This record gives sequence, C-alpha cells and structure tokens, in this order.
Amino acid sequence: MFWLARVFPDGFLWGTAMAAFQVEMGLGEVDSRSDWYVWVRDENNIKKGLVSGDLPEDGPGFWALFRDDLKLARAGLGNNAVRLSLDWSRIFPEQTRDVPVKVRFDNYGNVCGVDVPMDSMRLLEERAYQPSVQKYREVLTECRNLGLTVLLTLYHWPLPLWIHDPIECRDDFVHAVRRGWTDQTTVVEFAKYAAYVAKTFGDSVDLYATLNEPMVASGAGYLRKSSGFPPGLGDLGLFVEVTKNLAVAHGIAYEQVKKWDISSCSAYGPAYVGVVHNPQYYEPFDKDSKADVEASRFVEYVQNEWILNMILKGDYDLDLNMIIEKDEQRPSLVKGCDFIGVNYYMRNRIRSAESKVPGLPGFETVPCTQNCTDMGWEIYPQGMRYVTNWVYNRYRRPIMITENGIADAKDEKRSEYLLSHLREIHKSITDDSVTVKGYFHWSLMDNFEWARGFKMRFGLYRVNYETKERTPTKAVPIYKQIATTNTLQE
Repeated sequence: MFWLARVFPDGFLWGTAMAAFQVEMGLGEVDSRSDWYVWVRDENNIKKGLVSGDLPEDGPGFWALFRDDLKLARAGLGNNAVRLSLDWSRIFPEQTRDVPVKVRFDNYGNVCGVDVPMDSMRLLEERAYQPSVQKYREVLTECRNLGLTVLLTLYHWPLPLWIHDPIECRDDFVHAVRRGWTDQTTVVEFAKYAAYVAKTFGDSVDLYATLNEPMVASGAGYLRKSSGFPPGLGDLGLFVEVTKNLAVAHGIAYEQVKKWDISSCSAYGPAYVGVVHNPQYYEPFDKDSKADVEASRFVEYVQNEWILNMILKGDYDLDLNMIIEKDEQRPSLVKGCDFIGVNYYMRNRIRSAESKVPGLPGFETVPCTQNCTDMGWEIYPQGMRYVTNWVYNRYRRPIMITENGIADAKDEKRSEYLLSHLREIHKSITDDSVTVKGYFHWSLMDNFEWARGFKMRFGLYRVNYETKERTPTKAVPIYKQIATTNTLQE
C-alpha cells in the first residue's frame, strides 16, 4: 500500500477553538451580565424566530468541567495547543468608566491612543471580579500543566451589559445610553480590559487574538436585521461606524497587550498579537454575468478585505466605494498585527439582486443545494487554500487557521471535511510558500451556536446536554493521529 505523508512544519500548533459564552455555562456560575445573555432570552426575539429559545445556562459546563475537557484536547486529540476566550462581562461585570486613563485622538476624532497608568491598573485590579479571575487562572494553569499552548481571544462577541443593552438599542436606538461598539468610549474601555488581561494572565499566555470575526459582529448586528445577532438593526451608517471602531479597537488593544505582558512562557513570548478574521470563498453565480461578477467582487471586498485594509494599511474606506481617497488614509491608526487568524468554512455564490440596503449594491447569496453542512454552508475545501494564500500574499503576515469545522449532527461528513481542508492547508505551506503557524478545529465539543442554539453540532466530541457526557465522533482518532505525528498520512 502506498502512503503519502504530508509533513507539517516543526512547531506547528494543533488545537481546537472554543468561545467562553458558548461553552462555559451549564455547570457552575452563570454569567447573566452580558448583552448576549439577555438577547437570547428576549421574548420578542424568540417569538420572531430570531433566536432558538435555547439558553446558554443549559450548555456544556466547561466552567466546572474544564480539567476533563482540556484532557480530552491533550490526550484524546493529541493537541499541543488550544484556543480559548475570556468573557469581558465575567471579569468586569461592573463598569470601569470611572477608572482614569489618558486618551489621544487623531485629527478626525478617532481614538488613536490610550495610556493606562499604574494607579489606574491598581483600580482595575480592585474592580475585577475575583472569582472569575481565579477561575480563568485555573483554566490557564491547567493548559500549561498539560502542555497546551494557549491562543487567548479577548473579544469573542459578548459585551458587558453596562456597555451594551441590546434590547434598548433595538427598540429605541436614538435614546439608548449603552450603545456598544457604536460608541468610541467602548474602544477606551476595551483598552482597559486588554491591559488588565495582559498584566494578569501574561505569565500563562503569549498568543493573543484581540477580536474574533469583527465583520460578523458589525454585519450581523447592524446590517442584517434577521441574523439573530444583537442588537438586530439594519443601518448602513451604524454598520460602517461599528466596523471602524472595531478596527481601531484592535490597534489600541494591540498596544496594551504589548505593554503589559512582559512574561514569556513559550517561543511566542512575551506577546504575539493578532486579529481573527473570517474570509470566505466568493464567486459569481453566473460567471458570464457582469452584474453577478460585480456583485461578487463587492461582497468579497466588504467581507474579506475592508477591515483588514483598515487594521494593516490604515485605509478607512468609509463610503465603501472601493477607492481610498486621501482623507480616508489614517496611518496613525495602524498599530501592529503579528499574525492574522483565518476562520474558513464555506463557498458563497453571489447573484446580483435588488438592493435591500440603501447605499449598497444589491446582491444575494444563492442557497447551498448540495454538499452542504447542517448550517446550510457549502463545503468547498479548495477555498481554504485560496483565502489562506490571498490573506498572506496581500498582507504579508503569518497565518493561523483559527477556526475550521462543520455542523454535522449525523457525523457523516466530519472526517473527510477535516482531511480535505488539511490537505489544502498543506498545499499552501509546501507548494505556495505560505507561512501557516497552526490549525485550530472548531470545535472541541458541541456548544451553544449563538442564535441557532444547541441544534448545530460542531464538536469533535458530542455533548449530551442533560448529563454533560462527552462522546468522541469518528474524527477524533483521525485528528489525534495527525496531531501526534505532525503528519497527514493517506
């Protein structure tokens, strides 16, 4: 029998990815002070079918079971890394607005710098909710004891209620007070939070992602009212403002982590800081249709390129005309980005259509009809190589594949999904000379899939939500062999 061995680079990180809100609750202390917590239980949202009606406090219970789950990652999957997030609302359930910092603005009124003095850091340390800090410390210590390198995400979507009241914003945005990312003060508060996390946990963490999929937070929350994401608005101006503020927030948080984490615990230390983005593969539904081609290119630009141009080039195309005018060049807002995390899932076929959003070209995504996941996403492994190469060649930063996975309740497609996408990543590395540092499969276990609830089964381990039992899927031994040998053998 002939075996083709695809060897990955030395030091390659093999892991899974999780988000705090999606896995923590179910056992242990409930976090009721985030926007997502109140959003998914809102009666109007449930009645309209915007959210599933499932509740995160019925979830996997990672808050109590983290030791067992991390052992599954290390021993069960042979992983040497894990991607986790913190929930801001667990660490600062009460406001930090009165903690003094020095804020600098550019000529356009954008926050371009935040200085957190030591006296203010002491106030943040007093203000932080210590039971949560201690629990996160235990989680990170367990990772280190097991030999799991942590990639820590600072923002994976939930905001503290004192920053964002999604129901208030949905029902009467004009008079809302807690406006989330539409308000630049959130950038300042995020700087304080990032500084505190870096100082507090820097001895256990070297790899950081400032933001997870900022285009989902802005697009689903402020452009697509039916998405089920808070605050459920459809306003082009707010969408642009939120995306801009998120791009600025990355840079401000980048500076804070670099300043406050001075301890090394790995080859990446003391602080290797990037952003996690979700570029997907787009193509026109009819390649011979000029309208479809133009629509596809516009969607690809907005989804894949727009925010990375802000973060890495300082190009703030705020009128979305795909042209950078002189007054849209903001080099003072470019702070740094050591790597780019790529979350890749699917191919999208785009067709020209009547515009549903005033000020934007019209388009629609053609529904998947074959080779689909339970989410209705088209499986297209070749897109992994395409977007990985595109991001690397355009922005010249090392790549981490920070999410890639499949909702597959019947466990029929997961194994081949894993193998086919890893083949494409290996081609990017060996054939295309792309620097890829690691792969994090989404996800270690089934979890609360945001507005879709518990129905979507992304986990390598199946979760029984009543007993909290974890059961391996067919892909577990396959991934373990790959991770432990650093080789894809077929």
